Amino acid sequence: MMIAPGVEYREGRGELLVQGEMVVPSVRRFSDLVIVLENPGALKGDGEAYFMYRDLPPLRGRWARFDVTVIPPWMVGREYAKTKGHYHKPPSAGKPSYPEIYQVHSGRAMYLLQRAGASPSEIVDFIVVRASPGDVVVIPPGYGHVTVNPGEETLVMSNLIYREVESDYGPYERLRGAAYYYTIDGFVRNGRYSSVPEIREAKPLWRSQSIAIDFLEDERSFSWLRDVDRACEEGFLGVRC
Repeated sequence: MMIAPGVEYREGRGELLVQGEMVVPSVRRFSDLVIVLENPGALKGDGEAYFMYRDLPPLRGRWARFDVTVIPPWMVGREYAKTKGHYHKPPSAGKPSYPEIYQVHSGRAMYLLQRAGASPSEIVDFIVVRASPGDVVVIPPGYGHVTVNPGEETLVMSNLIYREVESDYGPYERLRGAAYYYTIDGFVRNGRYSSVPEIREAKPLWRSQSIAIDFLEDERSFSWLRDVDRACEEGFLGVRC
């Protein structure tokens, strides 16, 4: 499966190749995720939870970073496979955090987005976006996010982000995950949050062959990835900062 020019994922082997050469991923283990699981006591042993391939061609060296993440199907207790979850650090005090773009290439994804209010435990907006291969999802400024693999196939997705962005895992670690967990019984509220709104669903914003190709063909149209004010004006997923 071609993800971008020169970037291929071999589904049968679980390998990512760049210009024909296999890339070694960073690995997120179950021991890294135990702090954000709905039921950590259901975890039996350690192992590889998902794989991250950072700063890939054809954008290597540009202001935007292109990554690929691979999440196999698994469950811990009744909870589906997911990423650890994080917020992005803002460009300066008083500004919302940077946005990000995701695209699904194989499998299905469920993006859980949340915006905190006066404190990290007070959530004022919680958005769920369900995405299939080709779908593109934007994480609006100011939102933390978790990606869930709710299916039986391996989820392969790519992302574009301003390369100066730093991730903040602290709120998710302290509150043991997002405001809602996604389980075999549906969404379950995380009781460690003091205030949680009803879930609102949104659709992916567009479809694409490859967001990396889109960026290369019209880089200026993605300038809002490093300009938070402009990203706010775009109003992605109905969000106005």
